[in-house]
Amino acid sequence: MNVRDLLAIPILSDAKVVAGASGLARNVQSVNMMDAPDIIDFLKPNELLVTTGYGLKDRPGALVDLVRQMAQKGCAGLGIKIRRFLPETPPEMVRAADEWALPIIELPYQPSLGEIVNQTINFILEKRAEELRYALDIHRSFTTLVFRGRGVGAVVENLGALLGCPVQLLDPGFRVIAASPGHGKLDPRCRDALLTHLRSLNGSIPDMTAFSLLESTNPPMTFTLFPVRTHRQQNGFLVVYGCPFESGVYPRLAVEQAVNVMAFDLLKRQAVEENTRRMKNEFFTDFLSGDIGSRREIINLGKLYGLRENQPYVCAVCRIDDRLEEQVGGLEERRRRLRDAVYDRLETALEEVTSGGVLFTRGESFVLLRPAKEYGVREEHEMAAWLRSVQEEIARWVGVSVSFGLSPCIRHFYELPRAYREGESALHMGYRSGRRRFIQPYRAKELADLFRWIPREDLIQFYENSLNDLAHPADKEKLDLLHTLSVYLDNNCQIAETAKQLYVHRNTVVYRLDKCKELIGRDLKEPDVTLRLRVALLIRGLMYGKEAEGEMGDHG
Repeated sequence: MNVRDLLAIPILSDAKVVAGASGLARNVQSVNMMDAPDIIDFLKPNELLVTTGYGLKDRPGALVDLVRQMAQKGCAGLGIKIRRFLPETPPEMVRAADEWALPIIELPYQPSLGEIVNQTINFILEKRAEELRYALDIHRSFTTLVFRGRGVGAVVENLGALLGCPVQLLDPGFRVIAASPGHGKLDPRCRDALLTHLRSLNGSIPDMTAFSLLESTNPPMTFTLFPVRTHRQQNGFLVVYGCPFESGVYPRLAVEQAVNVMAFDLLKRQAVEENTRRMKNEFFTDFLSGDIGSRREIINLGKLYGLRENQPYVCAVCRIDDRLEEQVGGLEERRRRLRDAVYDRLETALEEVTSGGVLFTRGESFVLLRPAKEYGVREEHEMAAWLRSVQEEIARWVGVSVSFGLSPCIRHFYELPRAYREGESALHMGYRSGRRRFIQPYRAKELADLFRWIPREDLIQFYENSLNDLAHPADKEKLDLLHTLSVYLDNNCQIAETAKQLYVHRNTVVYRLDKCKELIGRDLKEPDVTLRLRVALLIRGLMYGKEAEGEMGDHG
């Protein structure tokens, strides 16, 4: 309750607000009576002080300081008995109260301060008990809906009817989970305003705090945002449109109870989703590792996750460009939340563009399988264009940069292990060239197909003969040389561009290439030599994929 509500009780019917009227909406939780000179040291926020002013009657400046200090401390207001020790409220005190919006109330000579304190406290307690009964009834009503299996949708619908305004429950990616009737879509203007406001908070949203935002649109749009959390994890937002909270405390109590019940139901959903995600990741890990026996078993298990046997797919492997430990200070919980946020945005993007898409994780990578309309190169181009919009969305909503390695289109999903390796190879190729926020298609897929017909020992012999002493780098110096050579070839033998991407001086690149020439034993300017080296490095990615990944990881 606020100061204005308290002034409505009979014992304060003759009281008069003489200053600070703009602060009558200040919350009142308790009433205190005190005349000690050091009153301020004993006051608490949301407390109304009643006094005769005896301790400060000869110190007008101290009365002004008291008003300022009470306002800064968050007190509710000041009630003074006039004509007892103070003939009137000092003008300088009135000016200070107006400036700080702290209500000053002149109390009548009768009744006594003790009677005023007792009756106001009783009134506060009765109102608090009434609010608690209301909250308990609302909580019981919402909980019953959930226990009967109607879920958060019924809670949102009933809350909207109770408040008399539209209500939406959004997930962390601002997808609508549930909405009051007729409001199943999120207004794009609202979405942009929410994003702008949340980003201004730097990800730190106070517990159970509402934010009212007024967009400069025609007509003006006002809404209030309530975070929904489970175990301190952000699970979504409840958005209430309009201004139902100006009518009193009960709408806020209804929302708070609805949020509590929603958090409980979302916690159950979260547990189911995490278990489903874990099982899905285990299936794909076994699939990619070759631990599932027959193709028929792969097909049958794949159907559980929406994979269709004769459906072409395009595969993309995604990673966050910045190392998460550097991005979030090494805190495991925040690190997990950042990865979850990227996963949610990828999942949202996949659901918005197609049905039957699959997203799973392997290690630090996110793997997307998007159904293709037909088998062909055009599908790969469409996938790349879509991934660019996904990059922008993740940068906008999550605030991190991601890159993608894109595989060629595959005819059947049981070809996924090959597509995954090619996506990983493309991703590492992009990182080797020193880039960030890129989409790297898999190169030379025709050569890769040809290589599968060549005996492994012949490929290894060609690789070792081509790179000689750089074929199996055993120390950091040779790894640096091999990495420089790879970037140099990727940039069409342009020394300046190579130096730029490696963040080193041009002379350093020249020196390293001279060392490569010495170790390989061939002139790097010869076209047939550069072609041979490109093929050798392609073989390196195919034959030593995981080993090359580990070696190049420190250079990406």
